[in-house]
Amino acid sequence: MRATAMNRPSLFLLAALALAPFSATTLTAQTAPPPSAPPAAEPDPWATLKSVRSSLVEAGPQGASFVQTFIASGFSTGDKESGKLALSLPDCMRWDYTNPFPKSFLLCGGTVHAWNEGDQTGHRYRVDRKNEPGLDLLLLGVDELKARYQATAKTAADGKVEIAFLPKKKEGTLTDATLTVEPASKRVVGVAYHDRDGNLTRFEISGYQELAHQGQFSPPGTLKWVEGTQ
Repeated sequence: MRATAMNRPSLFLLAALALAPFSATTLTAQTAPPPSAPPAAEPDPWATLKSVRSSLVEAGPQGASFVQTFIASGFSTGDKESGKLALSLPDCMRWDYTNPFPKSFLLCGGTVHAWNEGDQTGHRYRVDRKNEPGLDLLLLGVDELKARYQATAKTAADGKVEIAFLPKKKEGTLTDATLTVEPASKRVVGVAYHDRDGNLTRFEISGYQELAHQGQFSPPGTLKWVEGTQ
């Protein structure tokens, strides 16, 4: 989801811990080696996702900072944008881009409002939340997602859990997606996905905090809204 000018976000919501190898010490014939510890079980992707979703809903409105990187197919570096993210799940999400170009996107229900700072008009259009790639990962129930995606999870060296999704049907715009979860806080701290052209979009999310009010989940009343399609 490369959000430039009025382009819209298209979101979507884990290397295993290395066990130190057993070092044998000198043993006598009467001493048996201690049993090796069994490998740590990988997290259940669906249970992890369900826990994160429940925590976000119960927490009420949450705000965070994000950095978005778009890397075109065949390149190793790409363009970066940053801003603030606001969540009021399961109904609303808002992206306020501040750098390099101020612009905002608000999704509540099935309606998106999009506007640029300083403009007198904004754009309003409808989206199908169930079929919007990326948004379904954050907004649909676990049972619905199981029917759409294969999922695996693993724990990274830093303790975060990475949940990898592959669509069961070769349709849509995404070929794969990964949500990175911080287990202690039960928050999504990373989102990454490839589109069918091989482009990579990556989000790093940090600094979650409670929002004092929900006024930001309403579009600006001072703008003229132009109805249109996505």
